[in-house]
Amino acid sequence: MFQGEYTNNMDDKGRLNIPAPFRDVLQRNYNEPTIIVARDPQTACLRAYPLQEWKRLLAKVGARPSNDRVVQAFKRTVISSAQEYHPDKQGRVLIPQTLRTYAGMSKATVFAGSVNTFEIWDAKAWDAQLTSSLALLQDQDLDF
Repeated sequence: MFQGEYTNNMDDKGRLNIPAPFRDVLQRNYNEPTIIVARDPQTACLRAYPLQEWKRLLAKVGARPSNDRVVQAFKRTVISSAQEYHPDKQGRVLIPQTLRTYAGMSKATVFAGSVNTFEIWDAKAWDAQLTSSLALLQDQDLDF
């Protein structure tokens, strides 16, 4: 399970180092380092899927009617942006400019665990999202 927050800096070429704890989860729970990185359809961040989780998502999408407008929008937004990565020996992946632009990523980034996936954020955008999420949760009766 992916959990925790990790900060990292993107280099001038657009390479990011996947945090070691996340690489460990990939190896331990999924037995392979391959990830798929795509746009998150609901927030301006990137979502990284272990290959096994990505295949599950594709199966769910494929089971829905292809003429469904939400399915079409999801395919255009998420699936069209998907990039498959095999991190190098240092755990780095090269994020294309299109994805960096979508997520508003500059140099400072945050990796945020999200159970079976993880998010990649621009650090300033993460701070704003976290503030918003905390405000939403303050008035909730969480029973999980």
